[in-house]
Amino acid sequence: MTLRRSLCSALVAPLLAIATLFSTPASATSFSTDQSDVWNAIGEPGWAVQLVQRGSTIFATMYVYGPSMQATFYSAAMEATATQLTWSGDLIATTGPWFGTTPFNSALVTTRTAGTMTWTATSATTGTLKYSVDGVLVTKTMARCLIRYDDYSGTYLAAIHEDTTGCFNPADNDSLEISLDLTVGQSGLNMSIGLVGPGGTCTFTGTLSQAGQFGAVAGTYSCGNGDFGTFQFFEMSVGVNYLTGRLSANGTNDGCKTAAYFAAVRHGP
Repeated sequence: MTLRRSLCSALVAPLLAIATLFSTPASATSFSTDQSDVWNAIGEPGWAVQLVQRGSTIFATMYVYGPSMQATFYSAAMEATATQLTWSGDLIATTGPWFGTTPFNSALVTTRTAGTMTWTATSATTGTLKYSVDGVLVTKTMARCLIRYDDYSGTYLAAIHEDTTGCFNPADNDSLEISLDLTVGQSGLNMSIGLVGPGGTCTFTGTLSQAGQFGAVAGTYSCGNGDFGTFQFFEMSVGVNYLTGRLSANGTNDGCKTAAYFAAVRHGP
């Protein structure tokens, strides 16, 4: 599937004016795919770690249970390391006055370095958490925690970067930036996504899945020019006035493999 052929045949050059909308990857901070979310270990309910990323720094808060099964929380400000997609920092244990104390006495707050914490992103939706507390070493495989499904429905003006390779006709291989209309219809977990540009229309239908703040839709697509195949939208992040994400597609009739990322502004309900 090539958006160039199916949607944008009337465009003669990339739209440089919209290039500043893009970051690589989509749904990202300026440093990496956004790690911000609530993460928990699969099959281990009752504890979690919350990551908040700003640039190359991740602030973590973790609630677990101590040796006497008492609730305990720790925090860490982790900085990016020389290892790709790995952050590390001191793990801080904090105690303080009872929450019902009025007025709050900050003089009773104590902090100490209890160990270290390291976070490694293994995919957009999974990671490895390693930490130590007073000599006890822990390693957990983590996944983004689904709080609820987002509603992606709406109409948007999208700016898309796409790379197309492997086409049966080598002339269809291309890399470019384009602008088009994007419409999302959602009913429960059933989704329909339409892309409309000067060259025509492509419609994608599939089923929504979600991990934390990121949604994904997998299914089949067809275009007005006869192109069809399979696709996946992923790393989808939606807000009041925006939608960002990635797209991969495999053309059945033309052999084209498309990898794209996009940022879109909402202009309708």
